[in-house]
Amino acid sequence: MTEPATRLLPLDLETMRACAYRLLAEGAKEPSPEELEMLTLQLRGHIMVAIPEVEAAVLARPQDDVLRACALFCLAEARLRLSAEPGRNLSARIAHAQHLARSVQALCDHYENREHQCPNAPERAAYLRMLLHCPGCPHCRTMDDNGKATGTCETADRLFEQYRQARRSAAAAPRP
Repeated sequence: MTEPATRLLPLDLETMRACAYRLLAEGAKEPSPEELEMLTLQLRGHIMVAIPEVEAAVLARPQDDVLRACALFCLAEARLRLSAEPGRNLSARIAHAQHLARSVQALCDHYENREHQCPNAPERAAYLRMLLHCPGCPHCRTMDDNGKATGTCETADRLFEQYRQARRSAAAAPRP
């Protein structure tokens, strides 16, 4: 029986960031269609390599940890972007590649700094806590004969208030 493959080399963050920077830099020159195709393929490859590395590290964190929730959202977003199809015209394909580049940046940040927290991480964590609680709670799921929710759940009310406060704090925070 063979052992599972292990990563012998760390992620090449410098190369990954340079590829993302090529599309996201202020005043970056628009790539040619051929260069854009190459950059898109590189970014997709970087994401495919980074996802299992970041995921392995983040799943070791406690279930209700804000940093875990933040990284899991970034991982899910990266997976969605991998599955998205680029548009037909050049500007749509550039936008698609820029989305991939942002995911590469986020994954690099989470891989490089296990304590990295995206600006909206508290809001995401609060939302995730609600999503984890409510579907399994019998009080949250109580309905009348017409399908209207009738249950009251102190935990869900508290979690919603935490989410509301996190959203309010995020909206009031200055943008970088």
